[in-house]
Amino acid sequence: MELPGKYSSEDAILLAAMLNQAYRLFEKEKVILPQGYTLRFNILALAGVEEPELEVFGFIAESKDKVVIIYRGTRTFKDNESDQDLFQIPYPFVRNVGKTHRGFTCIYQSAREKMIEELNKLSTNKRLFVAGHSLGGALAVLTALDIAVNTRFKHPVVYTYGSPRVADPEFASSFNETVKNSFRIVNVHDIIPTLPAKTYPPPLTKNGLFYRHVNTKVPLSFQLNSLPVRNHEIVCYFKFLSRQNPGYTEALCTDNPGFCPDTGLCVPFIGICSAQEEDEE
Repeated sequence: MELPGKYSSEDAILLAAMLNQAYRLFEKEKVILPQGYTLRFNILALAGVEEPELEVFGFIAESKDKVVIIYRGTRTFKDNESDQDLFQIPYPFVRNVGKTHRGFTCIYQSAREKMIEELNKLSTNKRLFVAGHSLGGALAVLTALDIAVNTRFKHPVVYTYGSPRVADPEFASSFNETVKNSFRIVNVHDIIPTLPAKTYPPPLTKNGLFYRHVNTKVPLSFQLNSLPVRNHEIVCYFKFLSRQNPGYTEALCTDNPGFCPDTGLCVPFIGICSAQEEDEE
């Protein structure tokens, strides 16, 4: 079911497939984009805490009417280091909007200058989409507020998939007020959106840490066999989002060989017990 006038199953499916291509880019495989799209820029960023390393995190692509910024999720030990650096710092790119996860923010900050330089070369007459999976969802949120305030692209459309919490309640509120079209797609059986925890009381820090999700939650429900990580994989998000609009998905995959991910490992859970669905808010 589509949220009237805003959430688009076609956009959600298309961007999920593009996110899978970001993982292919990271693995140094050929990136395949839909007809009409051109790869404009590879996004490089520093991951890690004590000795950060430069990695490929995604790309910018363009069509005749869209610009898309795509961020992959965690793939390396250095990525995991950044994921776990959960202390909060003032968001560096807009004043007085709250605090954000230090590890995510440092990754984005290392990519920001060149990414925005490339973005500013493109036409603002096109719709801008920012999408990310997992850690990439956090980067998409940090990117979208920055772009909305500090560039000529004032109305980014955001789709995240299995994103962790990114920041404190003040930032979440500021983001929600500024970025109106933001859709946080969540498998209710995916553990990553429950992290970081909502509250880390003292003495972790003097006043504690508080995390909140940004808007707007779009729930999915799939429970898969094999490793629990299947409940988080972007290919499985793609498979179950495809059920929202199978005709569009079939045409997208048929017209663009190699673009859509292989969902063969996304096998539904069958067993004597089933997990109870809970809202991670």
